[in-house]
Amino acid sequence: MINGSLSRRYAQALFELASQKGKVAEYGGALHELVELLAENEELASIFYGKVVAASAKKKLFAQILSGQSTTDVLNFVSLIIDKNREGSLADIAGVYDDLCDEAEGIQQIMVTSAVELGEEEKNALNAAFAAKLGTKIRLKTAVDKKLIGGLKVQVGDTVYDASLSAQLAGLKKSLAV
Repeated sequence: MINGSLSRRYAQALFELASQKGKVAEYGGALHELVELLAENEELASIFYGKVVAASAKKKLFAQILSGQSTTDVLNFVSLIIDKNREGSLADIAGVYDDLCDEAEGIQQIMVTSAVELGEEEKNALNAAFAAKLGTKIRLKTAVDKKLIGGLKVQVGDTVYDASLSAQLAGLKKSLAV
């Protein structure tokens, strides 16, 4: 797995190319289709991520698979990833590409971590509340962390709002220890 800054460079290069050609959504969709295809097909994923099959054979196989679905630029991008032995980072690159699209459209990303999976009503309520509070469009991402015990942890940019039960218990423990 490559680090985040290198994933960002690959995603940035594809995003800039897509922006120049006015095909940001199309390239992003093609990238995500490939990630989903690999997630759904174990045999194909083992070929793509594995080291047994030669790079030239991988490129030929994926060019055949994606020929009708993807643009030449996305196929060339996938070939570059294979040439540079970065196949394992494709999902990270696709995620960073999404982040770049959000930045370009002025969408604020908010990460909400909870102790249990949030329902659609809860997600919609949080989405509406933060959109109103921030006065901008937002993209709500969710995660589950059972260590929180209850409540939520919300990250907006560099600011973290920790309203979890574990944080409240830690604060109580700290105040009692003094």
